[in-house]
Amino acid sequence: MIAPVISVSGLRKVYTGGLEAVKGISFDVAAGEIFGLLGPNGAGKTTTVGVLTTTIRPSAGAVIVAGHDVARDPLAVRRTTGVVFQDSVLDNDFSGMENLQLHARLWRVPAAEARERIASLLEVMDLTARARDSVRTYSGGMRRRLEIARALLARPRVLFLDEPTVGLDPTVRGSIWNIIRQLRDLEQVTI
Repeated sequence: MIAPVISVSGLRKVYTGGLEAVKGISFDVAAGEIFGLLGPNGAGKTTTVGVLTTTIRPSAGAVIVAGHDVARDPLAVRRTTGVVFQDSVLDNDFSGMENLQLHARLWRVPAAEARERIASLLEVMDLTARARDSVRTYSGGMRRRLEIARALLARPRVLFLDEPTVGLDPTVRGSIWNIIRQLRDLEQVTI
């Protein structure tokens, strides 16, 4: 049997003051799977994603992402994952291209590979024609596609999307989900 790319066993997160945000959940995600974590507001979804992406430390349980324990080796987890946060992390004063170039430098993607990767992702995301425009002029759907491209620059094994279509109209929402399915197949990434 092939080991899951994500394995969560008995995950708990208790915040200072006793608020238990995550109450002992367990699940596995297979390689290449698109896995959705659903629940009402306040159910602990964003906290769980925070643990999986190493921005929140778990209180208890075992969490393995791409073969690395999130508590013991968070840097290894970060090197194998990409994240699209619920709130935008794009620099509105930069162009789409400049945002991607900056992110490639931060993740130490070699320059030649970064140029090729950026061109390819812009094409897949249908942003090539607007790559040199300020992000400030992008629609919500364009921003979201650029954020997904940013998260894929370093070729992660796992891509985390926290509410990737929130606030988008139904047509754009459908387009984003189609792109996500295509990316899973093209990039061999677990989402």
